[in-house]
Amino acid sequence: MPHHAVSADGATQIMARIGAVLDPSGNNQLHPDQVHLFGYLSRQLAEFGADRKCPVVSIVDHVGNYWRNWLLVILKTGPYRPSIIVKLLLAVDPSHPISYRMLMLNLRLLLRDGLVCRHIVSEDHNHVEYNLTQLGRSLSDRIMELVAWADDHKNDVSRARALFDAAGPLCRPYD
Repeated sequence: MPHHAVSADGATQIMARIGAVLDPSGNNQLHPDQVHLFGYLSRQLAEFGADRKCPVVSIVDHVGNYWRNWLLVILKTGPYRPSIIVKLLLAVDPSHPISYRMLMLNLRLLLRDGLVCRHIVSEDHNHVEYNLTQLGRSLSDRIMELVAWADDHKNDVSRARALFDAAGPLCRPYD
């Protein structure tokens, strides 16, 4: 059976489960936006599964990971040795030191997805540097757009938090 046939069947099953959640009456009353968004995600998940094989899952995992976000942003400014990356991460956020082991784990995950490249500068001294690939630079740009959005809306978020916190545990404001 061709791979796309399995994928289509899996996507249909995922959409059926989503439909059961959003339209328990079974009247096929999903909004076109729901069908579009969940249909797209269903096809992705059916094709690759909800694991690191799925490009969508792995990239969202990178963006949702504290250290990989910072690595993608820091490496935007040039190639760095791991020891400098550790120092830069510590300078960015002293409250979250990263171990060398955790740094290497995160760099390997970024390498695997083609977002970072590793360059051997000197084999004699085990001197390597990491830098963004063009693909990594593109994702880094999107992360910086998210940072800019957060900066543009920080007052709105602060107000929403204050309203939420002031409402007490039983009453939360909704739009």
